[in-house]
Amino acid sequence: MSHPINAFMPAVFVPVQDLKRAIEWYAKLFQRPIVPQPDQDTHGIYIFALEETEIILDKNTWGSPPTVMFDAHDIHAAHQFCEHRPHTVLTEAFTDEYISVFNVNSHMVCKANRDLGPKPERPANACLRKISRILAHTDDIEDTTAWYEAFVGKSAGSDPLFGDLPAILMDRGPHLLIDDNRLSHSQSKYFEQLQVETRTNPIMIIETPNLGAALDHVRSVGGLVREGIEKRVGVTCFEFQDPDGNGYLVVEEVDKTAQ
Repeated sequence: MSHPINAFMPAVFVPVQDLKRAIEWYAKLFQRPIVPQPDQDTHGIYIFALEETEIILDKNTWGSPPTVMFDAHDIHAAHQFCEHRPHTVLTEAFTDEYISVFNVNSHMVCKANRDLGPKPERPANACLRKISRILAHTDDIEDTTAWYEAFVGKSAGSDPLFGDLPAILMDRGPHLLIDDNRLSHSQSKYFEQLQVETRTNPIMIIETPNLGAALDHVRSVGGLVREGIEKRVGVTCFEFQDPDGNGYLVVEEVDKTAQ
């Protein structure tokens, strides 16, 4: 029998305070046209479909951390599995014509019930090309790694780019990188002075073929850049936040054979 939760994270829900403002900002960031989506004002979400992963701007979850979505083939089997795993939050499964979904801890497990059509092309911005990793933040790296290994049914290993930080290589899309603040630096005095909640930042890692050009572009659209280009755990990168305080780490693109 296959594992009930797939090793694939198809989307991240990003909490925003003003949906219209967020749509316009992310359209500039990814240099994508704004195309009205069905019932976006009613549902309070807007989807930027990137390569293998969607960033879903969500005004319904403003004030909460970002939510990572995991994929499942059978929502009932996935829910039953989670009932017997350590958890603090587990909602009932909800089903409509489009999706079946439930939340476990800070994550969402989802099964698509309807084909939503072809995915859009890759981001038009040549500097922000690929989401390579989604981050799980923790104060207990061993315990958190073990939880995710059981959750997706795959073992973690040392990340090929980020040294001895553990990573679980997904079957599709971005990999899951587990960070105990060595990479994210989320407790820095810089962010404390801004009075921004950053323990769940950055959300994900974006790869770029040109780190300097990516930095210039992020600054040009008003991204809040932490310190410019720097070294973290041996990797050259920079961190920025959107107008709502959601954080991203940008690193130089790496050879696929190294992942």
